Amino acid sequence: MTLWRFGALWLALFLVALASGVELLAYLAYLIGFAAVFMWGTARLSMEGLSVKRVVGLTYAHLGDTIEIEYDLQNAHRLGKLWLEVFERSDWPEPLPGRVLSIGGGKTRRWKVLAKALRRGRFTLGPIVLRSGDPFGLFGTSREMASERALILVYPRVADLVHWALPGSFLEGNVLTGKRSLQATSMVMGIREYQPGDPVNRIHWPSSVRHRSLVVKEFELDKTADLWIYLDLDVRWHRGAGEDATEERAVTVAASVAAKALRQHRNVGLVTTGTRPQVFQPDRGAKQYGKLMLYLAEIRAGVTQPLAETLVETLPRLRRGSSCIIVSPSLDVAWVRPASTLREAAIAVQAVVVSAPGEGDPHDPARRNALLGELAIAGIRAAYLAPGERVEELFSDRLVARAHVA
Repeated sequence: MTLWRFGALWLALFLVALASGVELLAYLAYLIGFAAVFMWGTARLSMEGLSVKRVVGLTYAHLGDTIEIEYDLQNAHRLGKLWLEVFERSDWPEPLPGRVLSIGGGKTRRWKVLAKALRRGRFTLGPIVLRSGDPFGLFGTSREMASERALILVYPRVADLVHWALPGSFLEGNVLTGKRSLQATSMVMGIREYQPGDPVNRIHWPSSVRHRSLVVKEFELDKTADLWIYLDLDVRWHRGAGEDATEERAVTVAASVAAKALRQHRNVGLVTTGTRPQVFQPDRGAKQYGKLMLYLAEIRAGVTQPLAETLVETLPRLRRGSSCIIVSPSLDVAWVRPASTLREAAIAVQAVVVSAPGEGDPHDPARRNALLGELAIAGIRAAYLAPGERVEELFSDRLVARAHVA
């Protein structure tokens, strides 16, 4: 029964009591009136002394991970709360479960919520909302708590690419730049005295014994360490929804390649098309990993220039001896020629063709065979990621062989 209906019925009862002069009806009207005032006061007090704290176990996660959120509800008022609903407003892919409970005066209640990361992106938790009221539900009350909002980043899923290896360089030997590198590389250019903050694993012990003081190795930047990832997010070729969509699988491949290359201390750059086309210059280390994952968490397929034009425009950025891997669902053979141009410029090239799920254009099989054939003629090693195929199997002998015979 809503409040206005209750008020209308009480007013009708009161008028009937006055008109009829029946004392029982008058007593009943006064009793109901006093009870309503008491319920109103109870509803007002139901929000007094309440505070909620939220602790998020992880501020970032990868797709498919489970995030633990802990809530701490405290009642500083001496009166208990018989009925209280606690829930949180957010843009999380699915509603976070709330809790209905009672809490005594001066007590604290704690509970945990497990939220599974179902979609890439940046999500905000909050505000936390408390709802209560009187036992009869006549006077409902709610309040948004002033607790800080929480930001959660969901990165792409990172698969363990056990079969993929960084493309080799066409150059004989490493080409050095003459510049010192803050990161460890395969090329040592000399030694210097130890300084506070230098990693222990860079100490050169034989030289330290010889000089009778600690010395550390200095590294030179290795040009052949660059790996460029081309991620094609042209919406005209992307199909499907969820984790089986070509967009999600292509982003997963790019993130997995970047993660493995960075673990091997290689410089990784990224070129993307889509809603936010961007070029990330090659770099290495945890900072580059965080930068790429943050970008890949929010990138989406969109209307953009074709992959072939992107390859042509970015060709001057790639140095001799670099490597690149192209991840695309595009079946347009036009991008094979620019890719072969990279190879002619002493840049090792690999390709991953991501297939769309379900029934697509009936001409797609013929287009895919033509594309894979052109890649084979150009000498570009390609892997065909069929629908339902695990990303972990990428570049296994089976997938590469399938690409050759598809």
